[in-house]
Amino acid sequence: MQTQPRPLVKLEDLFSQQYCCNMEQLCNSLNYSAISIRRFLKQLGYFSSFTHNSKWYTLSSIPDFDKNGLWFYDRIGFSSHGNLNENIVFFINKSSRGLSAKQLAEILSIPCHAVLNHLYNSGAIDRFKSTSDFVYLSSADRRKKQQLMRLQSQQVTVSAPQELNPQTAVYVLVEYIKNPQSSFSELSKAVAKRQVIATPKAIARFFDKHDLKKTLL
Repeated sequence: MQTQPRPLVKLEDLFSQQYCCNMEQLCNSLNYSAISIRRFLKQLGYFSSFTHNSKWYTLSSIPDFDKNGLWFYDRIGFSSHGNLNENIVFFINKSSRGLSAKQLAEILSIPCHAVLNHLYNSGAIDRFKSTSDFVYLSSADRRKKQQLMRLQSQQVTVSAPQELNPQTAVYVLVEYIKNPQSSFSELSKAVAKRQVIATPKAIARFFDKHDLKKTLL
């Protein structure tokens, strides 16, 4: 039976002692260049971390992924879904109502705001302005439509009092100025076209508070 080349054996031995290594450690331990190390890793099968700018490596046989396809070792995160960008897109597409930056940070154990802005600007994901924060959605039209419907239904059925935040209030007022005869329900639907959630009851409370208008929902 053919045995593995010595560098591969040394690489496996190294990872058996230390589950995660960066490229500098691998090069120094095996005395090979980074190009050669990457070739050896590819032969054995490996994952690079989705945290820490993908600078950590582990062999594909090592991670014990959880139900989300994630594995952490000493705060270094590895994923069966790829790098950080790929993970964010995966979990957003998978979610039934989209995900906020806070929810994604809870799943991935890493802040995602900067990457979310990049992915949104590049068209890889979409977003919706809810009453409290941005909710990030799939960029695929059919999936996004499903997420929006569930998200809006969830917002409407929330029993706790809802208040318009300043940015949402601006969208509502713009629609009201354009169509002053609109009911609260019509204003809610109008801002929804801008991907902003404002329920009729929340709009009614806002108008009542500022003595702007009284009408049927």
